[in-house]
Amino acid sequence: MIGADDNVPSAWMRVLGIIGAVFIVGYGTFGVWHNDLHVSLSKSGYSGVHLHGFLAWLCFAGMLMMSIGLTRFLAPESGAVEFDFEARRRRHGPLFFVGLALFVAAQAIADWRS
Repeated sequence: MIGADDNVPSAWMRVLGIIGAVFIVGYGTFGVWHNDLHVSLSKSGYSGVHLHGFLAWLCFAGMLMMSIGLTRFLAPESGAVEFDFEARRRRHGPLFFVGLALFVAAQAIADWRS
């Protein structure tokens, strides 16, 4: 039964997660379009880094992969009766984590070069 398992996110959490993924792609698209993608790994204190050129595209690719992985994890599957958390995590988790690695790598390279 849907909602009986504590691992199953609520419908609102799923909708907000998908909206967040769309926002991330929009933000990244805007940054790459203007060749100035401002990102930060920290929530506080650190002002972040402005990425340009290849590093901006690398970071955007990571953002895109994370968003696709998150959306595919949260979005309802056609014909699926239940939300199988473990199966979705195994299927879509690697895409998310490869994207996260690209996102972090682009920022680490930019910090290393400066």
